Amino acid sequence: MFFRRKLVLEGKSALITGGAMGMGYSLAGMLLKEGVRVAIVDIREQQLNKAREVLSGRGEVKAYVCDVSDRNSIYSLRDQVEKDFGAIDILANVAGVVNSSPIVEKPDHVIEKTVAVNLLGIIWTTKAFLPVMIKKGEGHVVNFASAGGLLGVPYISDYCATKFGVIGFTESLRQEMKLRGHHGIHFCYVCPNTVATGMFDGATPVKGTKMLTAEDVTTKVVDGIKNRQAMIGVPASVYLLPVIKGVLPVPIMDFICRILGIATSSEHMTGRKNSF
Repeated sequence: MFFRRKLVLEGKSALITGGAMGMGYSLAGMLLKEGVRVAIVDIREQQLNKAREVLSGRGEVKAYVCDVSDRNSIYSLRDQVEKDFGAIDILANVAGVVNSSPIVEKPDHVIEKTVAVNLLGIIWTTKAFLPVMIKKGEGHVVNFASAGGLLGVPYISDYCATKFGVIGFTESLRQEMKLRGHHGIHFCYVCPNTVATGMFDGATPVKGTKMLTAEDVTTKVVDGIKNRQAMIGVPASVYLLPVIKGVLPVPIMDFICRILGIATSSEHMTGRKNSF
């Protein structure tokens, strides 16, 4: 079996979008514990400053207010980060939004923002910070997708579309970098089930599963970075989704989704207030 030494994180620097709360905040704390210098980015200035105050007791952390859906703001962020924080070794695109409602009833601005934050935000941020990784010859990009990026879920169709897109974007870039000789740059996408961070308040856990904590996911992410995993699924059953979808006929797969409650898991979800 091919053996590869684990990546040592101590002394590296990371930028985390959505770092004021939820999985972004949790990941920041875990990376600081590993000896990583961390820059947290969020659009919520008050929460961001509170997060920085708490996290600063664990290591070197800086905070930047930025709307990841605005590419010009992202490019300005890159310039500012490189000026006062230095080159980024690990980019974690965690920021995301979600709204549960039938697509024909979902306001247009909600759909536009979902795509702008969840998909375009990841594209702009990666495009902004990837060149310095190419120049250094090494780096790690972690894009947060979802189990809903492997299997479509009713009522959050626009959200699922963005997460399918994140997976495609990440897989494409991984191969592109290798083809261009940049073998020291690694990419992975993260696919958790429903996480209890407030974003999915009101969602119903699928039968046989539980609501994940942020730490359930970020612990796996840190291990995944060290081991250079291309995909991080939480829980482990997520890894089976592509296989099951590829084997079972669509009517049977749809039936299983209804029986397990996947099809209705987001029907009554209220989510985090003021996301839109």
